[in-house]
Amino acid sequence: MKNRPPFMLTVDVEPDWGISGNECILQTLPRFCEMLRRLQMPATFFVVANLLESCGALLKHELADYEVGSHGLTHRVLTELPQEEVIRELVESRRKLEAFFGKPVTGFRAPFLKTPPGWFQLLEQAGYRYDSSLGAVAPSLKNQGPDSWRLKKIGTIVEIPITSLRTGLIPLSLTYLRLLAPVGEKLVSPESAIMFLHLHELADPGKAALLPWRLRYILRRNAGETAWDILERTLSQFATRGRTCGDVVSR
Repeated sequence: MKNRPPFMLTVDVEPDWGISGNECILQTLPRFCEMLRRLQMPATFFVVANLLESCGALLKHELADYEVGSHGLTHRVLTELPQEEVIRELVESRRKLEAFFGKPVTGFRAPFLKTPPGWFQLLEQAGYRYDSSLGAVAPSLKNQGPDSWRLKKIGTIVEIPITSLRTGLIPLSLTYLRLLAPVGEKLVSPESAIMFLHLHELADPGKAALLPWRLRYILRRNAGETAWDILERTLSQFATRGRTCGDVVSR
């Protein structure tokens, strides 16, 4: 059997359902980190830096032993901002996170995986070493199939692309494992190298009331306890191959 790639679990720590509030973080993060410890699964947490003002004590306590990357300063969509604001999101988020956690922040993930022109040059100027934004949160050709997935080097930046389920197109994320359950788990390739999730998916589905009504009844499907079960079964397959993004980039 051929050597399989390391597996990177990535967590986007952002406002509840990507909109506002931190109740989902408070509700789920301790239990989530306990599960990671039990499975001995490393993880990289891409944190929105402004959340430090509302739940910093919890984040500092729970993420002390995990890699922290940046998910921006405010979770605004970078493609909708002027370049000076994009630079501020990159630079200020990294500065705040490093000062707060007391460790280097070398990786970035763009909110909603949307990146502006000149992206890799901007990352380099802001002092990042790697990025994990190449892909899409919805089914897309941007999501690389697990058999063809590779790290990319663009200038000085190492890109960790988003991978897909066996079907191609559909990203390997807890969102689609939930939405496609019970079939979704069967579509996870053993060759998979990276997965992403959001803590609000593990919270009480009632918290999805923040979402616009057109999305609410779709995106809350199998959130909460069902999502916990799906996630643990999935991670159990990959725990022995678990690495942080920073570790994989360093190697």
